[in-house]
Amino acid sequence: MRGSSHTILSAVPYTKTVSNRRICYRYDDIPPEHCSVTGSCSSEPLHLDHRISRDPIHTVWFTGWSDPVPTRGTPVTSSKIESYEIRVNEVLPGKGIHKVDYTNNFLSMKVNHTTTEMVLNLTSDKPHLYCLTLEVKDVADNVRQCRRFLLVDETTFIETHPDQPFQFTSAAQDTGFNWQTHHNDICLSWKEYFFNRFYFDNELFNGVDAAPNGLITGSYEQISGELPVSGTPYVHGIVKYMVSWKLNDRPFSPEIEVPNFLNQTLCKQLPVIDGETYVFNVRPVDIVGNTYNESRTLFIDQSVPQITEIWLEKDGYGTIVCSRQHRSVQDANDL
Repeated sequence: MRGSSHTILSAVPYTKTVSNRRICYRYDDIPPEHCSVTGSCSSEPLHLDHRISRDPIHTVWFTGWSDPVPTRGTPVTSSKIESYEIRVNEVLPGKGIHKVDYTNNFLSMKVNHTTTEMVLNLTSDKPHLYCLTLEVKDVADNVRQCRRFLLVDETTFIETHPDQPFQFTSAAQDTGFNWQTHHNDICLSWKEYFFNRFYFDNELFNGVDAAPNGLITGSYEQISGELPVSGTPYVHGIVKYMVSWKLNDRPFSPEIEVPNFLNQTLCKQLPVIDGETYVFNVRPVDIVGNTYNESRTLFIDQSVPQITEIWLEKDGYGTIVCSRQHRSVQDANDL
C-alpha cells in the first residue's frame, strides 16, 4: 500500500478445487536384442556386403533388431527401438594385438528406427583395416553394441624377393637345386619369396583388442568368418598357396591348396624316373585376392655316369685298354 489513503477490501473466501491425474510409469532396463541371439533368425547383427574388398563403397544392413519385454513386464512396457548409429574407426597396425583408434571417427552416421541399411564411403589413398561399431538404442536409452571388421585395399599387389630361395630342396645343391639324384619325394620351398609389401611393412591381422568396458561379447563380436577378432594367419599378407605340376610335356595337374601354408613348403610323392622332367607352379593368394604365378623345373637323374671305353694314346696312336659295359665312375677311378 502506498500513499496516505488506501482501501481495505473485504475478505474473499477461497473455494478449494481438487483434480486427479493418473500417470503411467514404464520401467525398461533391457537393451535391444538381435534375433540371432534368440535363435529365431540366421542373419547377422551387422551384415556387410564384403568384409575384404577393393571397393571403398560398402552397404551395411542391420535388420532383425528388437527391444525385448523387460522382466516381469508386459509387451506394452517395451520402449521400442529409437535409432541406429554406425561409427567407423581404424585398427592401428603394429606388433602383437592391435588396438582400435576410438578417439577418431573415420565416419559416423545415425538413422532412426525405420532405416535398416547404410551406404558407407571409405575411400582412402592406402589400405585400411576398419572397425565398424553399430550402436542400437531404445527409447529408454538402453544401448546394445556390435562390431565387425572391414579391410579396404585398392592398391596393393604381390611381388617376389630375389634374395630369398624358391627352389627344390630335394634336388642336389651342387646342381643349383635343379637335378634330383634320388627317387624319393619331390620337395619345394619358397620361404619369404612371395610377399605383399604393404602387409610386410604393416602388420594388421594379429588380432584385435576386446571392445572397451567389455560391452561387445558373444555373437555381437566378430568371432568367426573373415577377419575375426582373434586374428587371421598369414605370411606377409598371403593367406594361401596353390600348387600345380606337370610331367614332361603333359598338361598341368589341377591346383591343390598347400596344407600348413605358413611353412611355405610342399613335399609331394610322385612317380620319379630317370630322364623325366617336372615343372611345379606356385600361385600365392593374398588376403585381398591378388595372385602371382611362378614356376621351377626339376630334372630327374639318379644314374651315375658310365664308362664303356678307356683310351691311351702314345705317339699319335690310340689303343683301347678297357672296354666294358656298365662300368661305374668309381670303377673308372679304381683304374
